[in-house]
Amino acid sequence: MPRRDDIHKILLLGSGPIVIGQACEFDYSGTQACKALREEGYEVVLVNSNPASIMTDPETADRTYIEPLTPEIVEKVIEKEQPCALLPTMGGQTALNIAVDLAKNGVLEKHGVELIGAKLEAIEKAEDRLLFKEAMERIGVGVCPSGIANNLKEAKAIAQKIGSYPLIIRPAFTLGGSGGGIAYNKEEYETMAQGGLDASPVSQILVEQSLLGWKEYELEVMRDLADNVVIICSIENVDPMGIHTGDSITVAPAQTLTDKEYQRLRDYSIKIIREIGVETGGSNIQFAVNPINGQVIIIEMNPRVSRSSALASKATGFPIAKFAAKLAVGYTLDEIPNDITKQTPASFEPTIDYVVTKVPRFAFEKFPGSKPILTTQMKSVGEAMAIGRTFLESFQKALRSLETGRFGWGCDRKEKLPSLEQVRYGLRTPNPERIFTVGHGLMLGMTLEEVQELTGIDPWFLDKLAELLETSKFLKRTPLETLNKEQLWAVKRQGFSDHQIAFATKTSEDQVRQYRKHLGVVPAYKLVDTCAAEFEAFTPYYYSTYEEESEVIPSDRRKVMILGGGPNRIGQGIEFDYCC
Repeated sequence: MPRRDDIHKILLLGSGPIVIGQACEFDYSGTQACKALREEGYEVVLVNSNPASIMTDPETADRTYIEPLTPEIVEKVIEKEQPCALLPTMGGQTALNIAVDLAKNGVLEKHGVELIGAKLEAIEKAEDRLLFKEAMERIGVGVCPSGIANNLKEAKAIAQKIGSYPLIIRPAFTLGGSGGGIAYNKEEYETMAQGGLDASPVSQILVEQSLLGWKEYELEVMRDLADNVVIICSIENVDPMGIHTGDSITVAPAQTLTDKEYQRLRDYSIKIIREIGVETGGSNIQFAVNPINGQVIIIEMNPRVSRSSALASKATGFPIAKFAAKLAVGYTLDEIPNDITKQTPASFEPTIDYVVTKVPRFAFEKFPGSKPILTTQMKSVGEAMAIGRTFLESFQKALRSLETGRFGWGCDRKEKLPSLEQVRYGLRTPNPERIFTVGHGLMLGMTLEEVQELTGIDPWFLDKLAELLETSKFLKRTPLETLNKEQLWAVKRQGFSDHQIAFATKTSEDQVRQYRKHLGVVPAYKLVDTCAAEFEAFTPYYYSTYEEESEVIPSDRRKVMILGGGPNRIGQGIEFDYCC
């Protein structure tokens, strides 16, 4: 299908100020969309209120309105600009909610503005908890025992019908689980239910039976007008259900699914995106899997690019937001070329030969009195991503990237071990430091089975962490100068930093680096090419790992190195992304 020639001017909505649950990932998607649409010859009008974003740079859109993101203000922009279409799927939940309001109030119809990317019916079916539940039941995808409440009386009746606590409260049309949570008793439930009703713009909450301890997975899916569907990436949460995915350590691709289980999630995802009716663009679909019997339940679907879409784009090299914008104006996946290979189309699903780990960054120290306990309501303020050939390598690199003073998973500073009682509490209660508490528990003699029972973390991940602990013990009893090349290669391939090796061997980082280079143990740089080296890649997007062969071809040109700002935190956000 050729690009649409019946539309000429497109209105794009940003996501407004940075809030917990909605950060620079939507600046990334909005900027990609603006560039893609202008590349196709469309006039782009942008509304956003965040001055630190890249998308509000005068060069990004043809016209930019720095105005409050409210339906009333956007209506005035529509009256002035008279766009042909509105693309609401790049600005997170804020843009989606405004588009729904404008469509329902008749503003879009009055001015002849078409909703592209996702139709009103698809948005409502995905975001309205009751409509979504009914849609899933129609296609035979399991849903959690639940009920929809529009007031506190209905909420009490649902709790009585489900019959047991804990219960999960999920408000409709909100962001990052805002207003939701886990209620462990009647008093907590009634308080949270009322809070959720107040937080929802349509005064609606979904009350679900708890799936605490189930494994959580996400699939990034894209569909075009010809009904082609591709799976961009699978993402697995290290933490089990009960923690918002934005607050969980996540890994791509999924590590603990069997092929049969993965194919089932693929099949469900394709059925879901077709049933909901997202005709063009990307969607994020979240599943819960019972670790005992493999039962699959759908958690939710975002009919837009999301936080996970940005992660999946960087993890695979597949620009989801850019391609979603092109799909919205009529192209099909097989008509959009892959920028990295220049040979494969967007209908060619990415294949990756590495592991990506994302670790959230928290700022509870900035809010004295707030409890550092993680629930279904997102609380992290930023995140770091790392790429390695193995889970352990990318995991330890990601922990270093948080810039919180840690150089990996332990073995980086003197620590006084807490008591076994404190460790058990820290494992049972989700908190930002729980991944380090796992190490404390293993050092105190707890078995992997005990740790798994308290945390719900899959045994595969715990077994990998136990490998790190064994390597730490090996390093502590081995003088640096007795390590041979093969041993040092193995240690570095597990993601150990020179600082960790120096701490364990009672030497300095400089000594470790000098010895490592003397043995020829130096990093190589590999390409993120979307195809596991099946085709030649033309985009210079690299990661470091400890292997023999480097895929970087150095040039003789003069170069400048630019350092970014690292993960978002309070006091340092996307303004430095803009500067770079």
